[in-house]
Amino acid sequence: MTKKSRMVLLISLAVFIVMLLAVLLFRKKTVKFEPELLNKAGVSGATFTEFIKVKLFYFSETSIYLQPVYREIEVPEIKEELYKKFIALLLSGDSGHITPVPEAVQLRSVYYLESKEMLVLDFNDLLSSAFPGGTSAELEFIYFMVDNLCYNFREIKKVKFLIGGNESKTLAGHIDLEKPFYPNFEWLKSE
Repeated sequence: MTKKSRMVLLISLAVFIVMLLAVLLFRKKTVKFEPELLNKAGVSGATFTEFIKVKLFYFSETSIYLQPVYREIEVPEIKEELYKKFIALLLSGDSGHITPVPEAVQLRSVYYLESKEMLVLDFNDLLSSAFPGGTSAELEFIYFMVDNLCYNFREIKKVKFLIGGNESKTLAGHIDLEKPFYPNFEWLKSE
């Protein structure tokens, strides 16, 4: 190896290392949130009811990011029931924020497939028939659900949607619903 080729190799290696360090330093760091387990005394003072503190994200008129709101949920014995309570809380909305779900849309059932780390959400038929349509509206609904669930429950890595108990090709004609969705936390506002 000549002196010139050695010098080119060293300069290339130095440039690569500097670029790698720049990427590592400036990449967006996501803060991991774990629902906080809270114990509250029961009526008799001797029993405790377990609650978790969750972080819900909603759209707002003033930001492109989903805005955080904290709530507490009582922890039931069955994991799917906890997911149902969380989704009911999410769908009920928050004053001053936008929930991208048509009125009268209801969750029929929830299935957690542990081996696939996937939550299956089955909504009533009104989800597709009352949906306003448009690619943006579909994506807002999908990632509103997926990001909130995956952020608060780390065991959920992806979410699949069913409508009326069946797989549906699309929500309102634009986004393919046949495959599960993975979270995209870039839309969540960090504090």
